[in-house]
Amino acid sequence: MAIFLQDHPFLPSPREGGLQLDRLSLCLLFLMIILLSCAPAAFYNKDAETVIIEKVPFFPQEKYQCGPASLAGVLNFWGQKISPEDIAQEIFSPTAKGTLNWDLLFYAQKRGLQAQQYRGSLEDLKKNISAGIPLILQVDYGFLIYEQNHFLVAIGYNSQGIIVNSGIEKGKFIPNSSFLRIWAKANYWTLRITPP
Repeated sequence: MAIFLQDHPFLPSPREGGLQLDRLSLCLLFLMIILLSCAPAAFYNKDAETVIIEKVPFFPQEKYQCGPASLAGVLNFWGQKISPEDIAQEIFSPTAKGTLNWDLLFYAQKRGLQAQQYRGSLEDLKKNISAGIPLILQVDYGFLIYEQNHFLVAIGYNSQGIIVNSGIEKGKFIPNSSFLRIWAKANYWTLRITPP
C-alpha cells in the first residue's frame, strides 16, 4: 500500500513520478509526531506550593561538561569556590566524552565534603530539598538502547514536578512523569553532598 502526497508546492506531483510513503515511513512519521508531542512542559503552575533552594549557583555547561557544571554548582553552594573548568581538568574523560559518576563522588570527597551516591526516590529527593540540600542526579535522555546520560542539579519541587539546573537552563521545570521516566533509565542515580 502506498499513499501519494499531492497538491503540495514543494513535492512532485504523482504525474512526475510522485512521492510514495510506505507503511514503515508512515509509522516512523507517526512515531515522531507522538514523541514530539510528549515533550515536557516548560512552565509549571506557580500557584502550586513550591519548595525551592534559592541560592544554588548555576553554571551553564559547555559541551560534555554537565558533570563538572553540576558539581561546581553544589560545591559553590557549600562555600567551595571552584569553577567547572577547574573540576573538568581533573575529572573529565575525553574517551568517555564526559564525566563518570564515580569521579563526581571522589572529587567531592577529596575536597573534604561528605558525599554518597545511592539509588534515590522521589520521596528522598523531596526530603533533601526541603532540608536545603541540592542533589546531583543522573538521568538518561536516550531512546531504546541508545543512552544519553546527563547530570543535573535538583533544586526544587512541587506537586507537578521538579525544578533543576540543567545544561544551559537555570530553574528548568520537568513534570513528574517525564522526570521519573528519564531518572529510572539511569537507575535513580543520586549524589548527595554535604559539609563534614
